[in-house]
Amino acid sequence: MEAAVQLFAANSFDNTSVRDIAKAADVNVAMISYYFGSKEKLLEAIFTKHVTTIRTKLEEIVFASDMAPEDKIGHIIDTYIDAIAANRNFHLLMVREQGVMKNQVLYESVRSMKTKNSMLLKSAIKAGAKTGIFKKNVDVTILALTVFGTINQAFNTRRYLCEQYRIAPDNEEEFLKLVIPRLKAHLKTIVKSYLLVQESDK
Repeated sequence: MEAAVQLFAANSFDNTSVRDIAKAADVNVAMISYYFGSKEKLLEAIFTKHVTTIRTKLEEIVFASDMAPEDKIGHIIDTYIDAIAANRNFHLLMVREQGVMKNQVLYESVRSMKTKNSMLLKSAIKAGAKTGIFKKNVDVTILALTVFGTINQAFNTRRYLCEQYRIAPDNEEEFLKLVIPRLKAHLKTIVKSYLLVQESDK
């Protein structure tokens, strides 16, 4: 699966053969067919694995009973960004495949992920509104678009950001060290400013 993600991200799904994957993973072609059935099913398994992993992490944050609502929002932002940073090839693959999305199962998987992420964010915000910390009637759909869209855009335009912060394009460590903390802090400030009840709101 790891070999497939790397090849799909680098060459696209259509331009990668099962034989290419078998060679990169140092396994027999028949083994891929035995475990996954086809290249399409392998791609579906990859999406399911990654989507389930990030969803589980977000659910743990949202339903944690020992965490304040504003801290949950911060942890959601951190977790989503860290997940993309740790799985750049999958993120690149997801962005690329969303552009064509010929596989109905993948479309449903991505749609489900976006819906679930938005629902989890809404749940965390509702909990904060219930305690009087967050404003009521927040447009969660637009807020989710702001948060997840900004994060995705930051990674999709990594080269441009490297130019802006004078980082060598291939210096991944410096990008993660300099840009990612700024991205996290910026989003947390914006989101909390939007959500938190101010004196003028009372």
